[in-house]
Amino acid sequence: MVGARSIREAATRLKTTHATVSRRIRSLEAELGHTLFERARDGYRMTEFAKGIFDFTEAIGQGVAAIDRLAFGNERGLAGTVRLSLLEDIFTFVLADPIAAFMRHNPMIELIVDTTASLSDLSRREADVIVRITREPPEQAFGRKVANSPLAAYASPDYLDNRPRIDRWIALDYPPTIAPLLQARPVFRSNSLSVVTNALQQGQGIGLLPCFIGDKLPSLVRLPEVSLIPDMEIWVLTHEDLRDNPRVRMLMDHLYQAFSQQRSLIEGNA
Repeated sequence: MVGARSIREAATRLKTTHATVSRRIRSLEAELGHTLFERARDGYRMTEFAKGIFDFTEAIGQGVAAIDRLAFGNERGLAGTVRLSLLEDIFTFVLADPIAAFMRHNPMIELIVDTTASLSDLSRREADVIVRITREPPEQAFGRKVANSPLAAYASPDYLDNRPRIDRWIALDYPPTIAPLLQARPVFRSNSLSVVTNALQQGQGIGLLPCFIGDKLPSLVRLPEVSLIPDMEIWVLTHEDLRDNPRVRMLMDHLYQAFSQQRSLIEGNA
């Protein structure tokens, strides 16, 4: 509940149900004999008692997470699970085939893939390996930058064949892509990279995409009059406590190789 304004928000963060969170809070309050949260106009707030024990509970949680990391990090078997967190678009356009090859070559590893835009907490082992587009990797992370990820301008061939005098601008709800770079008027914006890509493929206008998407799609053409726009970096990371786990090490080495082989495409130099 800490940091969340509602039980529903807390349940989403904890990846469980509203009823489960409510039941656990009631059970803990009954066991402690104190109320932990009070309803306020803007949501739930911790009581003074809850604030008083928060540091202790936080320390316990961090200790349990550290034990879990050390236990996993010291495993030496090649059979078992490994959790991978990455953006769905990176999976689709860059890593789908390499991950399929990894599974074929390592049939005893159960790969659990979480496609999420949020940065998984490595310290709590929400993921064992993460692939993220960022400029600021989390602290205590071990890994490397595998590519720069610039933006370029794209449109469909049909749009370019019937290009209007004033272009139509398609934007991702992301500051570097919103303002038109050409003489264009904004006509469409979405917080979904897949939706923006589809709008461009449908011939709705011109917009910016990462090169690993735009250059991979035969239904889109990169506009040569717009230079590559430096943007983010792609990193492959794990927690430093997990770096010696053989399954983590095998997956990271495989991802390093996959990105190395496609680096020119990702960086717009293919």
